Amino acid sequence: MEMVGEARLEAAREVVWDALNDPAVLQASIPGCESLESTAENEFTATVVSKVGPIKARFAGKVSLSNIAPPRSYTLTGEGSGGAAGFARADIEVSLDALEPTVTLLRYGVKANVGGKLAQLGSRMIDAAARKSADDFFELFRKQVDGRASDSTLSSGVQPAGMQAFMQQLSAPVGEAATVEAPAVASVAATAPVATEGVTAKASTSEAVPAASEPGRAPAPRDVPAQPAPTPVSQVPAAEAQAAVMDVLTSEKIKVWISDQVAVVTLNRPGSRNAMTYGMWLAMPSIVAALDRNPEVRAVIITGAGADFCAGADIPEFEKVRADVAQATTYEVAVDACCDAIANISKPTVAVLRGYCLGGGAHLAMSCDFRFAGQDAMMGIPAARLSIIYGVKGTRKLLSLVGLAEAKKILYGGQRFDATHALRIGFVDQVAGLGVVASGRSLWERLIGAKQQVARSDPMAEARTFATSLAGNAPLSMAGAKYLLNGMAMGTGALDLVRSEALIAAAAASDDYREGRAAFREKRAPKFQGS
Repeated sequence: MEMVGEARLEAAREVVWDALNDPAVLQASIPGCESLESTAENEFTATVVSKVGPIKARFAGKVSLSNIAPPRSYTLTGEGSGGAAGFARADIEVSLDALEPTVTLLRYGVKANVGGKLAQLGSRMIDAAARKSADDFFELFRKQVDGRASDSTLSSGVQPAGMQAFMQQLSAPVGEAATVEAPAVASVAATAPVATEGVTAKASTSEAVPAASEPGRAPAPRDVPAQPAPTPVSQVPAAEAQAAVMDVLTSEKIKVWISDQVAVVTLNRPGSRNAMTYGMWLAMPSIVAALDRNPEVRAVIITGAGADFCAGADIPEFEKVRADVAQATTYEVAVDACCDAIANISKPTVAVLRGYCLGGGAHLAMSCDFRFAGQDAMMGIPAARLSIIYGVKGTRKLLSLVGLAEAKKILYGGQRFDATHALRIGFVDQVAGLGVVASGRSLWERLIGAKQQVARSDPMAEARTFATSLAGNAPLSMAGAKYLLNGMAMGTGALDLVRSEALIAAAAASDDYREGRAAFREKRAPKFQGS
């Protein structure tokens, strides 16, 4: 018998991991478990009373843990004998994905064998009983974890110490003026530490922040000159820019969290459907620049808090920040600088889209390399309903994704379209759970009260799995490929051939290239360092 499943738990991954390794929690969660005692490191003896159809028996056996990779996964093996009822053995692969700082997805896969009288009951009855036991286990385990999670102090994406360091760096003195085209708002945020799981990474204050120029720009390899920064279109007073950025950080309008080499950047205004304020447009480039410099980050996910990704720009503040032509120009420059920073980061980016993804939110999503949507996602660019012409860069990204005819429909009509349509025209790359039908319950499952299995439909879970798989690849290869592909997609003049050849040569001369060849020869997984 084989069975797979998952459970979403409202607790930090470390809390769930500790619970999975606590004999008292496991005993309280296993249906019919009378005792579970530790006999050696990662080994237990257990007594479990189980009923399958007409057969009820007390199984005595042992449980052991192997392939332990804290706090991510292990293999649980259980063997028991029920006397005349027969015997049972199960190997259970358990893995934990940290979807959010306080949300964990537990996945499991079971391979089990039974013998004796149990084997005579037939696979359907055994499978139904096993499914019911799994449902009961996770319901009980969830209650145990909830009790522990309520005592946990982990409550936000940025730890208090990390936020304090972040604020200290951003409160450093600045010059008289800063151009909003620079990703870090000039020297306002020349360094931007980002909180990891127990680690706060700081960028060097002497390290220059790369300018946001051509899409897909990879960091210049050593001895390769960087492209010059573009001529500023507009300038924002340094004090005004700094105040706007500081407001975003102190009020946590944007949160950053790093786990398993994947950074999650969350737009955090759920009450306003995560609409982007002017300060958020200004603050995002400094955050992205810090993630680009952070060696602990190999991929970036951008998402929204609550039910929505981003409903676009915060229109209620337009009377203050976009009231005339000059302000409108400055505002659009800030939007482009934000989206360029996302497009130009050398690391793979994934947008996780739930609910509304409209206007400026669509530009944010299109600036990412990939877009994973929930079935409830609703996209649209309502510029025509506001007498606004969508920006050149946003329009170019839309055209490259969906083609001329679909781009005209979207921009001329200003209509919203759902995730299924977005997938069909190429606006998104994947829709969570689409095409997966919930499995019906068999007669035995209905009789014993097993729950109907529901198709997985969480785009964050799928995006994290995808991003984590990318994080294991060679950073220089991905950065170079991103620069080449984005430059080619943007048309003539967007790709610097000399720089492209320099990136290719730098990768060929890297330690990672030698590591890749050695791993291939030795038939092992490579360990890339990004150099």
